[in-house]
Amino acid sequence: MWEKIKGFFRLIRWFNLLIAGLCFIFFHQFIIRPALVNVEPTLNLYEVIALALAVMSIMAAGNILNDYYDYPQDNQFKPKRVVIGKYISYNVVPYWVVAFNLLGLALAAWISYTSNNLKLLNIFFLAALLLWQYSAVLKRYFLVGNIVVAFLCGVVFILPVLYEKKLFTAELPPRVTYYVFAQMKGYFVFAFFITLIREIVKDAEDYEADKEYGMRTLPVVIGMRKAALVAGSLQLMLMIAILFVLYIYWKTGLKNHFWYAALFVFFPLLVNVIPLMVAHRGKDFAVQSVMLKLSMVFGLASLPLFYVFNRFSL
Repeated sequence: MWEKIKGFFRLIRWFNLLIAGLCFIFFHQFIIRPALVNVEPTLNLYEVIALALAVMSIMAAGNILNDYYDYPQDNQFKPKRVVIGKYISYNVVPYWVVAFNLLGLALAAWISYTSNNLKLLNIFFLAALLLWQYSAVLKRYFLVGNIVVAFLCGVVFILPVLYEKKLFTAELPPRVTYYVFAQMKGYFVFAFFITLIREIVKDAEDYEADKEYGMRTLPVVIGMRKAALVAGSLQLMLMIAILFVLYIYWKTGLKNHFWYAALFVFFPLLVNVIPLMVAHRGKDFAVQSVMLKLSMVFGLASLPLFYVFNRFSL
């Protein structure tokens, strides 16, 4: 029984779901809410958590569906990591996909209705559709699936802003809305690039399987070494963007922000970039995938930490 539970949590990628949910909650609670001085936010904490659970549910459905379509490939090339057919019946999997999608859409519909933002429910429908298309079709094409997944991960930082109507209707000082939108753009770019790089790295890990099954992923089309160079180049672009942010922190006197971002966000990427560019085996890319996930965690942790730094600097 315990093995089935562990297998199920591995199937839905519980840690990735947790990161996505916390990104949504943290951005609202530590960026948007403090910016709305003397203005009651549209969403309370329970509604924010409900929307985060909606995001996590849609993602869980997508993760399960991805493994469902990849079952023959994974069963051949990664038999020890396969969950479907071992701990969860192959025939039951579609019901779990439907259940998670319905749960996510129901939660999103409820909060969209209570906040008078029903149009935003379309984003959740579109996300569920794109994740289905990704698993069934898009991931087979050159970079298309990677970009779709990276974009959806970045949208997690846009959703809290779209749901917070007071940012658009209340008479807020221009600096407040500028701050929130600047933070949204910054975290979107970080999430997009980190996810895109990691998707390419994961494709490199699965090179042999993808090649045999006719996938047109980046490593299959241009080769492992060139794919590593592309991933490394994207990481360099992200590092340049972070350097620009570090410069702003230093010039504006945000020294705590500077040192945290430099040591825990920029430095791990710096250490990782050369090994990423020269990686050429599946095992090499597996290490890079872990390092990139660590960078995601440090990026997420910056939200509550920077809030604390701001409070102490007042």
